[in-house]
Amino acid sequence: MIRPLKLSSLVFIVIFLSQQIWAQQLLPDQFTMEYELKQSDQNVGKMFIQYKSQNKKYSLRAVTEGEGFLKLLGNRELHSEGLVTSKGFSPRLFAVKNIKRPNKDINGTFNIATNKINIQYRGEESSFDLKPRDLDLAVYLYQFNYEKKGQEIYRFNVLEGKRIREYEYKKIRDEVIDIAAKKVAVELYEGQILEKEDSIHYVWVSKGKYRVPVKLRVMTDVGLLIAQTVVRTSLAL
Repeated sequence: MIRPLKLSSLVFIVIFLSQQIWAQQLLPDQFTMEYELKQSDQNVGKMFIQYKSQNKKYSLRAVTEGEGFLKLLGNRELHSEGLVTSKGFSPRLFAVKNIKRPNKDINGTFNIATNKINIQYRGEESSFDLKPRDLDLAVYLYQFNYEKKGQEIYRFNVLEGKRIREYEYKKIRDEVIDIAAKKVAVELYEGQILEKEDSIHYVWVSKGKYRVPVKLRVMTDVGLLIAQTVVRTSLAL
């Protein structure tokens, strides 16, 4: 004879299942990703991602090492620090380091107490109003991992360096592509920076255990199309 579950048992099951769902969405305490950069099938560099988190505090470092014309533009390093919860990232510090031209380094602070984002660049300071869920250029694409699945449109407020812009992503279709010598199920999104012309770009987000960007196709400021694809990662895609 099957006995009906008590209300307390049902509540426990619901809480347990919800915890399991969030557990599947949380990124691991550490992971690395290596992207290959190509322009017209020519290797033009690599990008390395190193992520660490502990006690709800995270640090993400993204280093771009260019070859060819990208090397002429100078290698760059993005760094983001802050808090991470089941809802995603809440940056506190963001830095852009220009290896070739250190006088162009940018430092940003997300000041929760004053609701301001403070920017330091070339000895000058500026500030913007801090809005809920503001992100930075280093982490915003990894926020997909914490967003509700199944949405046709995602929008992110992103601190790029000296300014904040709104990025919008519309889902185009599901695909299966080759990533790091394996077939990976992905969602393809068309992205654009609102109120900025010629900003259309494309992002392939993994549909696996972790919803992270595994491929991008972006037009650079100098008018060259760059394909960025994962070639190595410690994540289970």
